[in-house]
Amino acid sequence: MQDAANQHRIFIENLEGVNGNRNGGAWDVQGWYGGDFDKLWLKSEGDRLGDRTAGSKIEALWSNALLPFWDTQVGIRDDFSGGPSRQWLAFGVQGISPYWFDFEVTGYVSEAGRTAARLKTEYDLYLTQRWIIKPQVELNAYGKADPQRNIGSGLSDAQFELRLRYEFTRAFAPYVGYVLEHRFGASATYARREGDSATDHRLVAGLMFFF
Repeated sequence: MQDAANQHRIFIENLEGVNGNRNGGAWDVQGWYGGDFDKLWLKSEGDRLGDRTAGSKIEALWSNALLPFWDTQVGIRDDFSGGPSRQWLAFGVQGISPYWFDFEVTGYVSEAGRTAARLKTEYDLYLTQRWIIKPQVELNAYGKADPQRNIGSGLSDAQFELRLRYEFTRAFAPYVGYVLEHRFGASATYARREGDSATDHRLVAGLMFFF
């Protein structure tokens, strides 16, 4: 049966240039391989702003269908920039809620008693069949401070992103957008020590495509 065969898909969610407090580029890439009920997901995101590569991570997650439109995920994450690398065990859920909001909720456990949690949600708002606005919200929290990576305990940072894209096809769309990132508590203090602001406003432009 075709619906039982293993398939694959690669999503270039964001591949963009950034203009803000520091100029540079950013990426958000995901891909999966598997069948209807079990998939291997690979995810990577990060940015290169000014002379710094920060917030960069890669995840390998095994996904299992829990309910229609909802999967459980377990695996590993590697933070490979912005200080000493950190490796995490990851567990969470990913799916589509009523009204077609995409949700990802993931918890992490690492060595030295480190814990973290991440919430990400986004929504495609169709203005026409080709013009789409996508708002996105992401929250990151940590159980303990990690000064070597400029991360404080508690709610560390929040991001609000808004992108307007034009779909030449469903699989290819250029976009422009705006990203607001705010750091809280000790994370904000670390950012100021590095010469940055606790709040960062960015204009972005790039491509979204999949195959």
